Amino acid sequence: MSQATSGSAAPCGDPLRARHPPARSTLVSVWLAAAVTLGAILTAAQVAATPGDDPDPAYQRPGLLDVADLPVVAPHISPDLPALGRRLVLFAVREDKVAELCNALPGPLDGLDDLDIAVVSDAPAIDGCPAEVTTVADAAGLVAAYGFRDPLGDVAPTGYVVVDSAGRTRYRTLDPEVDDLLDEVATIVQAAP
Repeated sequence: MSQATSGSAAPCGDPLRARHPPARSTLVSVWLAAAVTLGAILTAAQVAATPGDDPDPAYQRPGLLDVADLPVVAPHISPDLPALGRRLVLFAVREDKVAELCNALPGPLDGLDDLDIAVVSDAPAIDGCPAEVTTVADAAGLVAAYGFRDPLGDVAPTGYVVVDSAGRTRYRTLDPEVDDLLDEVATIVQAAP
């Protein structure tokens, strides 16, 4: 009787030894199919991209990229706003953000020539804003009239609109952190005619 040694050949019925590596053409075909599939998925993702998908937060807001219908004539907040010859920033804020915004105003907007500031909210009353800021406690009609998009979560929009000196809406965006970004608002106002 002979015993198999560690160096002896395996019987021809051994499935581990009978298996052959795949042919080079098979490997190339698999890799090519995977590359084409992943390329198609990436292309589809880029085609379906929206402004909210941009990795730069400045471009995630629709205001910079959603200007197809702007400028349009701005609706009146009151009989004298917007006033011809003066620019207007209209802030739309939810009730829970009114105090933060009013505390931050006028901030960097202070000192800009020919500028009116207004705050509209779904709050029953708006208190604490500086005297030079016009406040309107009924935001629903104005928010719709100015064309704000409806945010997710069934809440009132928070953002702002910039109206130029000819009474046209030039810029509109949702921005829940607007009270922290008034310098950005000031830059946009300065660019408005």
